[in-house]
Amino acid sequence: MAKNHNITLTSFIDSDEYGMIGNLISSGIEVHTIKYPRNQKSITGKLSSGILNVRPMIQHLKGEEPFFFAKYKSKKMAGLISKLIEKTDFDMVQVEYNVMHHYTEQIGNIPKLIVFHDVSTKGYERGKDQGNPRNQKLFEMAIKLEPEIANKFDAVITLTEEDKEYLSNLGCESEIKVIPPQINMPNLGKQEKSPQSLCFVGSFNREPNVQAVQILIREIFPKLNKPVELNIVGMGLPNSLVNEIKKLEDVNYLGFVEDIDSFLASQMIMVAPIKIGAGLKMKIPHALACGTAVVTTDVGVEGIRIDKANGLWEVSKISEMVGLINELLPQLDFLIERGLKGKTAVGEIFSEEKIVSRFESLYSDLVNS
Repeated sequence: MAKNHNITLTSFIDSDEYGMIGNLISSGIEVHTIKYPRNQKSITGKLSSGILNVRPMIQHLKGEEPFFFAKYKSKKMAGLISKLIEKTDFDMVQVEYNVMHHYTEQIGNIPKLIVFHDVSTKGYERGKDQGNPRNQKLFEMAIKLEPEIANKFDAVITLTEEDKEYLSNLGCESEIKVIPPQINMPNLGKQEKSPQSLCFVGSFNREPNVQAVQILIREIFPKLNKPVELNIVGMGLPNSLVNEIKKLEDVNYLGFVEDIDSFLASQMIMVAPIKIGAGLKMKIPHALACGTAVVTTDVGVEGIRIDKANGLWEVSKISEMVGLINELLPQLDFLIERGLKGKTAVGEIFSEEKIVSRFESLYSDLVNS
């Protein structure tokens, strides 16, 4: 987008993210940040975070706003946005993530849109329907809050048609457009596959990914035909699950992997038993873009119009997933072929040209309305 527009970016940033700023600036983007430490490990860091989070926790306990939303309301960010808007005649403002809705007052009458990377109410509803009591309270707060958030903006973007329909049914009256994320296609060359290998990749500060690992190691892996190897990648897996995995033969927790594209390309199947959450699960098209077939759920395929002919299998029950993996895994050449077809499909559906075109059309409509 920076090729066609003058972009000013304001963002919260953690200490390990400053290295990204150089790439943005070199692309011609003006960058302004507010430091916001997350996932602190030290005692001092935890105490500091605890103090910062007193207000949002009170709001959460009072039922005003989920903690995850409330913690991103910042006087420093509000002041920064006000200052930038006073000195610059912006044509429009794009807000990323529903949790960043707090700053519409500072934006004022400038045309504005918000990108819902997922609909939190939908994720909380799925969680409560599976018996998680914590999600019940979150659902009760979010179902009131999210349509109010959406209706503060001139336009709303969701990543999937399913989220668009859900948000509309919640009471969103603003125009909703579906624009999925662009997928950068890795240039890997020919990659050797590791036979009998399965993988799962995720960030484990997210409940859907933690639950998926639990299902993998407790309900799926023990029932698979051996030999088979399961590799789990991503930062922050709870210690209880790490210790559980250590007791399992041929199950590996690899933590952070530097070259994730090459790792994915080396695996036979990505298995993603995702049962909760919302939005587009980026791990699915990412794996396909690396030429690796995927087996997932109806939740996992939301927003991804690719089927088993192109390497993406959808199942409705975990028991069906076990049978399908046992059927597919011995068929190495077949899986490689379907994975490559999936790579082609992702390149066509999530290309830069198509995604940028849809954004440009929406921007034009907003600015000229």
